[in-house]
This record gives sequence, C-alpha cells and structure tokens, in this order.
Amino acid sequence: MNYHTDQSLLLAALAGRSKNGGGSGGTSNYNDLQNKPQINGVTLSGNLLLGDIGAIAIDQGIQNAGKILSVGDDGNIALIDPPDSQKLLESIIEGYYALRRTGKVYQTKLWKFATNPTSTGEKLLDNAGLVFEPSTDTEEGQDDYLNGQHPLFEWVNVNYIRDGDGTPRPIAIEGMDNYKTDGAVDVGAMQMSFWYQWDTSNAEYDLITISDMPHPELGLQPWVECVKADGTVVPWCIGSKYISGTASDGKLRSQPGLKPVRNQSHNNMITNYQSKGPGYWGAGACRNVFQIIFNAIKGPTKNSQTLFQGVSNWNFQYSAAIQSAEEHTYFPVTNAQANNILVGCYVSVGYGENNDGTANNDRGRSTIHAYADDVKVLSKVPLDDGANTAIYLDIPEGSAFNTQPHAYTDDFSAPIMLSSMHAWSGSTDTVKGRHDGSPVSNTDAKHPYRVQGREYMVGGYIVASDTVMDLQADYTKKVLVAPKGVAHSNADATIRSTYSDIGLIPAAEAGENADWWVGDFSIDMGAGSWWPSAEGSGSSQGAGDRVYAGGSGATSGTREYLQGGGLWSGSGAGSACLYCWYGLGSGAWFCLSCD
Repeated sequence: MNYHTDQSLLLAALAGRSKNGGGSGGTSNYNDLQNKPQINGVTLSGNLLLGDIGAIAIDQGIQNAGKILSVGDDGNIALIDPPDSQKLLESIIEGYYALRRTGKVYQTKLWKFATNPTSTGEKLLDNAGLVFEPSTDTEEGQDDYLNGQHPLFEWVNVNYIRDGDGTPRPIAIEGMDNYKTDGAVDVGAMQMSFWYQWDTSNAEYDLITISDMPHPELGLQPWVECVKADGTVVPWCIGSKYISGTASDGKLRSQPGLKPVRNQSHNNMITNYQSKGPGYWGAGACRNVFQIIFNAIKGPTKNSQTLFQGVSNWNFQYSAAIQSAEEHTYFPVTNAQANNILVGCYVSVGYGENNDGTANNDRGRSTIHAYADDVKVLSKVPLDDGANTAIYLDIPEGSAFNTQPHAYTDDFSAPIMLSSMHAWSGSTDTVKGRHDGSPVSNTDAKHPYRVQGREYMVGGYIVASDTVMDLQADYTKKVLVAPKGVAHSNADATIRSTYSDIGLIPAAEAGENADWWVGDFSIDMGAGSWWPSAEGSGSSQGAGDRVYAGGSGATSGTREYLQGGGLWSGSGAGSACLYCWYGLGSGAWFCLSCD
C-alpha cells in the first residue's frame, strides 16, 4: 500500500464513505468529495498546517517528511518512518481515531428490579437529551448519536484477522480496493475503542458509563474486545458483523449472504474456529454484552425487545395445500397460511423423517430441508382462481420439486412441508445509513436487527464460545468464563480449573428449577460476560426475557451458554434470554454461532 496514494482513500473509508464519495457518478479524487471528514471542526482538505487543526500537519508534514502519523501510548503525536503496509494501516486508523476522541461521558441509570420494575432508564451527563429511534430500510428514525458530534458511535465495515490471543486486527476498510465480502475473509464492524463501567454499587440502580477516553477518575475500564491478553489497549473496537456461515474456503466466516451454520456447540466451535488459526475460538458472550451496553446507553433500556423484536415469532410448518406430481419452484399453501408468510423471509421445504410410521417434522431432521434448505421467499401469487397461494422460492429451476407425499412404505407416506427458518447473514444491510434497526419492521418479530453494525437475532440461539454454566445441587448455576488468551476446553475438570468464576445465576423462586423471567442481569467488566441475576415478573418489566432453567434434574455438570432466543421464543427472547438445557457437546438446528 502506497501511503501517498491511499491516504485520502483511507480517510474517506474511515469516515464511512465509499471511495467514490458515496454515490454513482462520484469521484475518486479526495479533494473533489463532498462532506469531507473533519478534525476539530476543520475540513481535511489541502495542505493543512499544525495551527490549522491544532495537531500535526496531516498532508504537508507527512508528505514533506516522508513519514507517517503515529500516536504513542501517552497520546503524543509523532512522525515515524513508514512501516509495512499492515502497520501503516493501523497507524492511520490510530491517528484518525486519536484526533476524533472527544472525552465525552455517556451515562444511563437503569433501575434495579426490586426498586423499580421499569425497563426504561434515564440518560445522564453527555447522554442527556440525545434522541434515538430505530430505523428500517424505508424509515429513518431520529438518531442524535450520528449527527457528527459523537464519533464514538460511528462505525465502518472492515476485514479483520485475529491475533494469537483472539484480539481482532483490521486489514482492510470498506471503500479500499482490497476490502472483500467473500472468499477467505471475515467482515466486522469497527468503531474507535472505548472505556466503560457497569456500576452496581448503588442499592437502587445501576450506572452504565462509556467514553472514548479512559477517565481514570471515573474508574472506567477498556472494553474487553479492545484489550489484548497482555493488557495492551488497541485503538479500535472490532466485532464480527454477521452470524457465521460456510464461506467459499469451507470455513465458518462472518460474511453477508450466507446461510447460518446450524448445530453449533461449545465443543465443536473449538474445532470449527481453530481451523482458521490459533486466535479463533468463535465469539464469546461479550458480543451479546456489546449490544446490551449500547442498547442501555442509546435505548435507554435493559429490554432489547422494546427496541427490536428480532426473529422471535416466525414459527410455522405447513403441509402442501395441493398434492401434485408436477415440479415447481413454488410451494402451495392456503390463503390463510399465506397471510403468515412474509416475502423476504426464509423457509425450508421437505418432509418428515420416518419415526416408526409417524412423521418427525423437527427441523433438525435433514429430510425437512430435502427440497429447499433455508431459502428466501421471493413472492406470493394466487393459485386456482384465488383458492390457494403459491409461495415462490429463491431456488433454481433445476431444484424444482413436486408436492406428492414422500413414500417410505406401502403404508406410510410423509406430506411435503414448508417450515420457517433462520434469516441469512446480511439481512440488516438494507437498514438506512449507519442506523441501528431491522429491515421492514422492528416490531413484527420476523426480522433480525443490528446494533452498531452488528447483526443479532436471526432466529436461533447464539452459543457463547467462552462462557459455560456449572450446575449446582441447589439449582443455582456458576458462570465460568475463559479469560482472553486461555485455551477453550471440552473437559469439565479443565474448565473448572482454568476458567474464571464470575457470578452465580439464582434458582427460580418457584422451586424445582422452574423457568423464570429476568428482572436484572449482571456484567463482569473484566471478562465482558453476563448472567441473569434477579428474577422479574413478565415480558414488559425489567429485562423482560426468559431463563429456560434446564429442568428439575439439572443439579450437576456443565451446560453451554445459549443466548437470545429462537424462531418460537416470542416475548421471552432478547439480549437477556438464556437457555440452560444443553450440555457442552450438544447442538441443534437452532444453535448458531459467530466468529
């Protein structure tokens, strides 16, 4: 990468603009761009001097000296000799973020459930008065965090790799020539590194605080994704943008346009992600905590479903309304059923597995996906003079199917079924601008959503790679987390000796390990993980999500950490939903993962 050639391109990319200025018929000449990025209120254009921007002369100083911008750990800016292209990219990103940090402190007060059961918090300090409304692909909600005065909340898409300890490192920014969304790459959302605190010391409320500066006087700590195992704080915050699918290189990747890989588990994630390198384990619970933090600050709420429902009520299986030997790329349903099927959402077509003469229609059976496996609904067209409806699917003509029942024996045939399925990665890319929100609707419970560029709730639980439960005889559950840099393990004894014990999930007040509503959750700031910590009373109060506690026999052993909810979870789903039934090696069709 030639610095003098690509400096303008990098600045434009970091500002969240494409290299042609963001529209067709644009320009590749930075000086001709509209809405150029600014530093200290000064537009980055021409040969700026130190006095012009209150910092180093970005263009003239670097070009005259043949050096690059570098920001030291003490915050001082210097010129250094050009390193290799990767170090050069990182230095430019570091310098860009250093000059945009404001030191603003954003804070939200969330009431403890026992004091006040409301989900809604109160914005304080620099957060006070800022309006946030989720957006869709057609409606742009008001979002004061994106008005140019709050750089902490600005994000861009990047390709990234992981260091040996798992810390992500950017290798290309959207708008650069080497940025990719397919092949052997992962796509992440990047913003500047930040510091935070989840203060539970007050008996009546929690205080959630974030800033783009350390503010040691406030006791802030660097967000876990921004800290290497040796304590080094990197200048960026990068998380996987999408649910993992199988990329063209055969590995689990964060890329748009991929079908989510099912049947993930705590144990197989170790093998699946380690195939990409020593720093890859799959995303830990911190990816979920990330949305919890930003929903609390911007929302301000501890109930994610008050902002976005996610794919939590997209649960049906319909037999073919017409049994035909003719092959088509559509599935016939009744008109009443068609009313429940949305264009743009995803389905499978197949038939139940033979279970001693009855059809097992569980989505975990491969036969349920025999004709079409998690494909998009393209359109709905009337059939039979309006008596039924054809659900056209995104499959090639060569994959056309008939709807004659599948004959297993002379006495038993399984009907052809249409089953709702997970949304594919990238479904939220159509949301306007850089806004948080869902395509089509944030409230219909049939579309995933994104927060700070990261996609959530596609219709399956997300397995945390680094967090497990250790069941206790009294139905409480210890929460164990692998610290950054510590190898993940599938052995209970190793987990108990090498993972950190960060908290205790209480038993249900009803006894017998009953399921319960979450009133409060707790965050371990060092680990970046979370756990449900106090019982609530329903979906409209407190965190408003459900703990599925694992049944009366769950009194020993370990369980994997399944977060978020599935197609059928309804009001029990959300960022504080936890499913406690599965052992570390268990996987199901609704068990998904992220890098």
